[in-house]
Order: sequence, then structure tokens, then C-alpha cells
Amino acid sequence: MRVTHSLLHTGDLAQLVEREYAITAPVKVSLLKRGFNDTYLVTDVEGGRRVLRVYNREKYWIRSESDLRFELELLEHLAGAGLGVIRPHQRTAGDQLGRLMAPEGERCFALFTHAPGTPVHEGTLTAEQWREFGAGIGRMHLEMDAFLTSHDRYHLDERILVERPLASLAPYAGSGRAATDLAELGKLGERLTGGIQRLRAIGGAWGIIHADLHQGNTHIDGDGRFVTFDFDHCGFGLRAYDLVSLYHGPDSPQADRERWSAVLTGYQQIRPLSRSEVASFPVLAACRALWDIGDWLGAANRTGDAWVTEAVIAKLLTDVRKAESDRSHDWQ
Repeated sequence: MRVTHSLLHTGDLAQLVEREYAITAPVKVSLLKRGFNDTYLVTDVEGGRRVLRVYNREKYWIRSESDLRFELELLEHLAGAGLGVIRPHQRTAGDQLGRLMAPEGERCFALFTHAPGTPVHEGTLTAEQWREFGAGIGRMHLEMDAFLTSHDRYHLDERILVERPLASLAPYAGSGRAATDLAELGKLGERLTGGIQRLRAIGGAWGIIHADLHQGNTHIDGDGRFVTFDFDHCGFGLRAYDLVSLYHGPDSPQADRERWSAVLTGYQQIRPLSRSEVASFPVLAACRALWDIGDWLGAANRTGDAWVTEAVIAKLLTDVRKAESDRSHDWQ
């Protein structure tokens, strides 16, 4: 019987951590989350906490170990520059990336520092804190410009943001309504592709990004310091895309609009965006809605696909249509 994805025993992983890292035994390992990777909390004998990631196999954006090393070296660079990000631990063998044998085959793993505090979305941040959050993203992008590595990483271009998600949805458009909705999504996708290509031509608009910078991937501690983690989706993309998860459009509730204004102001105080980039957020919001569906469909062999219904396709179409709702944004 072949295995697609296994869940490893925490006791065996504890032994792995004790063997691979300079941590005083015994350590306790507990499962934090299953998703695009398996993530575990590692607690040492003194109560210190770290996070172990066991990478899943066969992810569409990971082509080889070189992609994983790009992520780890990027985090090392950002942390070394004093930014609030997690940092990978060195193994006793001197490498940051390890390998283990699972029932489905070889999987890679890495141990990271623990991000203190609570997720940003669970707190009540002031306008000044949101400005600092945006400024932190700007500083991160500036440091990413200085990152040098021999490794490569994928590009979040129109193929990843638009074409791949639409192709992934095609097998689920079985009804007439779903087929009609998907056909309209395809036409909108052509417009989004044109918008992406025009944005890429703007100097400085393209570079290394986190690519999944939602509020759950940043913690804030009791002293108001931000720590960002989960760079698993990082790659080359539009810098404005790293801000779009906080953009909810001009018709969103006042609290959302005020938060967005603070984040964008903070970012531009550090790294100004062009007028075209600022006008692109409706486009990028539509791209993110498509990407998110395609991303989860890319994991369907592990997480299932029963959630992909006619209603899901209809809602996606509604979300993507929002890109045209604000006529003041000329992205056509």
C-alpha cells in the first residue's frame, strides 16, 4: 500500500531533535498544525520553546532542496539584519536542513526559533502599531534586496496567481452554472494577467516577498515587537502583493479601512510605492483570492477536495469581480 502523507510519531521526532541539535535532553514534541507542512512545538528541559517543521513532499512551488535552502538562508539574512523574523537553528552536523525517512519517502526538516506573543489578528492594535507593522514589511523588502544566495526560488507570476488556479478548478465545474462562472473567471483572469505584466515592468515593483503575509503569520509580544514566520511560500513576486492580505476595498468597514491606511502609510514611510502600485491593490486582491483556491487545491491529495462546490466557485467569482468595483483604479 502506497503512502501519500504520513504523520510522524512525536516521540520519534523528540529523539530526532535530541540527536540533530545541541539541545539538552529530554525534549518534548507536540503537534501544532498540519497543513502545507507538519509543524511541531519543541519544548526543552528548561521550558525553552522552538518550532520543528517537517516539510511535505511534492509541493508545486518546491522543485528541489535548493528552494528550501533559499528560504532558510533568507531567514538567516533577515534575522542577522535585526528584523523581527524567526531564525533557523544549525544542526550539530553544521547544516540547517535535515532529512528523515518517512513511509512516503524522504522528507526534509528544519528547526526554528519560536515566535513569542500572540497572532496579530487576536490583539487590538493601535493605529501607530499598524503603521509600525507596515514599516516592518517595508524594512523587510529593503533587506530582501540585499540578500545574496546561490539558490533559486519560484516566481509568483501570472502562471501561479491566475493560470494555475483556474486550471485546477476546471475539473470541478460540472454544472452549467459552475461552467459559466468559471468561463467568466477565465475572462477576468486575462485582465488580471495583463495587470500583473504591467506592474512587473515598474522599476522596483518585483523582488523577493513573503507571499503569505496574513495576520496569523505575525506575532506581537507584550512589548509591542512583531515577529514574522512561515516563509514557506516565499519567492519572487510583486512587492505590493505582500500588503494585499490587509486590503479589503473601499467599501469595507471603517475599522478595516483605518487599519489599511495605517499599514500603507507605515510601509511608504520606509519604501514608497509608485502610484500605479498603490492603484493595483484591487487587482492583487483578486489575484490572492484565485491563488488561495489554487493553493489549497494543490494540497488536495492530503487535505481533500469536498469543499470545492458550485457555491465556492460562485463566491470566488464574486470576490474577483471586486477588482472592478472601484472605478477610480485604472488597471485595465
